[in-house]
Amino acid sequence: MGKSRYLYVALGDSITAGYSAPDKRGFATQLAGWLAGVYPSFSYINAGKKGLTSSQLAGYLTISPALRHAIRQSSLMTLDIGGNDLLYAYIKYFFLGNPAIYPHTIRLYAINLHRIYSQLTALSLSPLYTLNLYNPFPHSKSSSTWVPLLNRETEEVSRIWGVPVVNIYERFLGREKQLIHGYRTGRLSDIRIGSGGYPVHPNLAGHQVITEALLETIPIQKDSHTG
Repeated sequence: MGKSRYLYVALGDSITAGYSAPDKRGFATQLAGWLAGVYPSFSYINAGKKGLTSSQLAGYLTISPALRHAIRQSSLMTLDIGGNDLLYAYIKYFFLGNPAIYPHTIRLYAINLHRIYSQLTALSLSPLYTLNLYNPFPHSKSSSTWVPLLNRETEEVSRIWGVPVVNIYERFLGREKQLIHGYRTGRLSDIRIGSGGYPVHPNLAGHQVITEALLETIPIQKDSHTG
């Protein structure tokens, strides 16, 4: 028998949480609003956390009973993770100047994504969709190198686990100025370390682009999970 209600669980970092969107109505909340009009018994949990890394999410999935319960009850999950892994790698590189930081970050991210998928699939058979990363700094060589490489790891790990990847990277490419809140030059030097000035989040239009990508990808059937 199907679930008596349709529960959407959004997993991820501050982008999932809706930072830089008016009233934090980011893509997850926008998608939830659309789903609520389709499923009469709809409910929604946004588990997005500002600053969350892949390692931290893997840890939360292990130790948080509330999050594990929500996932068990879910009808749909989305995952947005990895941006902070690269952001923190850049900050470490800024201070330490060790180029090995980036490949180490990519390797650790792949390990963590395997851990995340292992836990999610053990807890729920519900559909899961993972967003890849857009590049908020398209005019920096480092960012334009490592974002695609992290996305490649996302593709490879997701393929192993049978998780569809929603290609946000391509939808933002060439439109960064219109879609990213606080966009300036598109270089990593725009980051003001220590001040919280990180022009990385989508603005309202950017969140709408992500929502549209998800709606085009997720097969939504009005008769499922509604009893």
